[in-house]
Amino acid sequence: MDNTLKPPHSHPTAQASSALPAHETTLRYWFRRSGLSKTALAKAVTTLAIKHGHRQIRPDASRVRRWIEDGERPRNPVPMLLAQVLSERVGRPLTAEDLGLGNLEADNTRYRGPHEILDGIRTATSASLVHRPCNIAIKADNPTPDPATERETTRLLFALENWAYAPSRPLPAPLRSCSSLGALDVARLAAFTATFRELDNRYGGASMLSSATAHLADTARLLRDNTYHETTGRQLYAELADLAGVVGWASYDAGNYPAAVSYLMLAVHAAREGHDRSLTAHLLQCLARIWGYFGKPAHARDCVALALYGARNTASPLLRAGLHALDARFAALLGDERGSLRAVQHAREIFADGSNEDVPSYLAYLDYPELAATLGEVLLFLARKTDNRSHASTAICLLSEASQGRAESKVRSRVFDAIGLARAQLTVGELDAVYHNGLHALQIGTSLASTRIRKRYHDLAREIQAHADIRLTNLRERLLIAATHPREATAE
Repeated sequence: MDNTLKPPHSHPTAQASSALPAHETTLRYWFRRSGLSKTALAKAVTTLAIKHGHRQIRPDASRVRRWIEDGERPRNPVPMLLAQVLSERVGRPLTAEDLGLGNLEADNTRYRGPHEILDGIRTATSASLVHRPCNIAIKADNPTPDPATERETTRLLFALENWAYAPSRPLPAPLRSCSSLGALDVARLAAFTATFRELDNRYGGASMLSSATAHLADTARLLRDNTYHETTGRQLYAELADLAGVVGWASYDAGNYPAAVSYLMLAVHAAREGHDRSLTAHLLQCLARIWGYFGKPAHARDCVALALYGARNTASPLLRAGLHALDARFAALLGDERGSLRAVQHAREIFADGSNEDVPSYLAYLDYPELAATLGEVLLFLARKTDNRSHASTAICLLSEASQGRAESKVRSRVFDAIGLARAQLTVGELDAVYHNGLHALQIGTSLASTRIRKRYHDLAREIQAHADIRLTNLRERLLIAATHPREATAE
């Protein structure tokens, strides 16, 4: 083997000086470094494919030659298998991207079985940790970025439609049997995820995103390299899904919208493989919230409908109440007043049936203040769409209840409550209350690493611009500072 060549780098961190000669591809380079023959590589790929449950993948030497010399592009999951075989051979971790075989863009629409989920998480976390997360400030003249085109969002919805009935796939055999995982490992993973979820709400998504992403990468590696019984394995995939959902939600809060969608799609697939329909429905509502936030209420409402249908036999009253509250939100945004009010009523009645039930940690946020805040915003949207003052008054009552009942630790939610209440009060002309609630939102929220809070500051500043009130003018200036330079907005 020739060890004098510099290794190629197709990874985003590659330096220009490491470029390959024009005649050599990255796959050919690493094949030569491996010292394998084409026949040996074909056999190794076949063996690994069988371990992963892909018994139909049986390349021969001529097929490998076409990959290496003719530039033929192997279909998934062969690039991942090639990367694993060559990684072990050359003694350094390689991805499909390092071999020049990565997707030009992430394909979130494919069904993901257990082994593909682990590979997808490996690829996603590697990219995220190279481009370290940061809290993105919102500029006054910038529109909200769109995480996906209309066509892409529709494709994602079609890809999700089979989640309620698609059978699970066999769990993958470990690449190397280090140890056997059990109930204590499941509990430990759940505890870490609960901690990250709390940090997200207390300090903002960008504050913990790097740590949570690294932990997600380690968790996927843990599942890939160890053994476990079927029941434990399914529980582990459910915990992996919950953690990936937290990373996706934190990515959304930090302003990394494409990553948020990718992680949440992977989380949906993992929850399905974990046999947890309620968790899957919860993750779908997270996706729905993102699409609603970016002006796609019809897609968001369809996503909620998928969640309600798929979890129709397993969802707790609390989860169903939360889903109906979101349905009311998106119906209001679509101008469907009757459908929105009907969903509001459903949410209230169902919540009353399950308000005392024990819930999993991913549903712990769904308490009465959360329901009141969601329904309060629904009534605010309806008040603006219909010019019905009674809707605005109801919105103020609900948002006040949310603000007064919210736990101190849920700092980001408290900021949203204060801003929502100020916007509702602005609708009915209660300018003194608008000023005090806007100021309160600034006082408790400017230290959070949250792009969504920055965006809400900007939205409130835009809405009070038309009011010629000295205090509101001062508040607007501070809100705009907080949206772009949050640390400067804390000074009185």
